[in-house]
Amino acid sequence: MCSVEGCDRTLKSNGYCAAHYKRVLKHGHPRANVPIRESDGTGHMSHGYLQVNIPPKLRHLSGGATKIAEHRFVMAQSLGRALTSDEHVHHINGVKTDNRLENLELWSVSHPSGQRVEDLLEFCMVMLDRYGDQFGLFDRQ
Repeated sequence: MCSVEGCDRTLKSNGYCAAHYKRVLKHGHPRANVPIRESDGTGHMSHGYLQVNIPPKLRHLSGGATKIAEHRFVMAQSLGRALTSDEHVHHINGVKTDNRLENLELWSVSHPSGQRVEDLLEFCMVMLDRYGDQFGLFDRQ
């Protein structure tokens, strides 16, 4: 067993479990007062959002990433494609861990740089080209 008091993990090296040994290598001591993050293999919390592991066969939905926020993954699965960097997923009820599709909305943070009518109309056409099919709107030819 690990030599750190209260740690019941199996011995890895120099009297420490794998987690405490990595801390010794990185910090020079095991940082026994800092809890070791537990994972059940499904993900972990980061900034209030659940981060999930993406299996290799579904990484096309995460842009190749091995871990992403669950709410973004749920939306990507619904759309059948990876989200772009200017697409955000909003939790309708404000609960960051409620990742049911019916609680999620796709938001775009893209916007035109100008306010001329021409610019705004062109931006509208770009958005219709990008999202029109997904929402049952016409596609410009």
